[in-house]
Amino acid sequence: MIIAGAGGHSLEVLALIQGSYSFRELAFYDEIPRGLDSLNRFQILKTKDEVREKFQSNPEFCLGIGNPSLREKFDREFTDLGGELTPILAQSSVIQSEAKFADVLSFGFIGPKVNLGRGVLVNTRASIHHECEIGEYSEIGPGAILLGKVKIGKKCRIGAGAVILPGITLGDEVVVGAGAVVTANMESSVVVAGVPAKKINQG
Repeated sequence: MIIAGAGGHSLEVLALIQGSYSFRELAFYDEIPRGLDSLNRFQILKTKDEVREKFQSNPEFCLGIGNPSLREKFDREFTDLGGELTPILAQSSVIQSEAKFADVLSFGFIGPKVNLGRGVLVNTRASIHHECEIGEYSEIGPGAILLGKVKIGKKCRIGAGAVILPGITLGDEVVVGAGAVVTANMESSVVVAGVPAKKINQG
């Protein structure tokens, strides 16, 4: 198994999967030069050739980074190299819908009839209630709550502790600030914050 990324989020992923893989089987990949050859004694791969070679013995990889654009990038690159995206599903989470290619971290909640796109990250203690739809690679921050029938587009970032009220629709690449309460639909590529959430002037 390769964990794509070697920053802070990857350490949380490592803690969830470490008992399932040996030191020999598990490695990190990081293309950012940090001057590290290992992390918690695990090897850090630095080139695509090393990744391809590792996939010869085990094609599994998971996404050890939260940023939606980087999650998409690593997924596509590693799949092209012969890897197979493996979801991280914490034993403490409650999952009442299929989460085939999504990550659900510790104490997450996924209600019935929820559709999680490929590469979605549901962070620690986040809750996604019945009949929600979450687009590919979107990141749901720690403690965020999405109430029933919410629709989130691709590559959105929902901040820690944010609340999305029932039936709200967000377009692609929407950023919701931490602690915001979203009470109205939002088009793509906007940043919203506050209670109730309003668009932020990025000018």
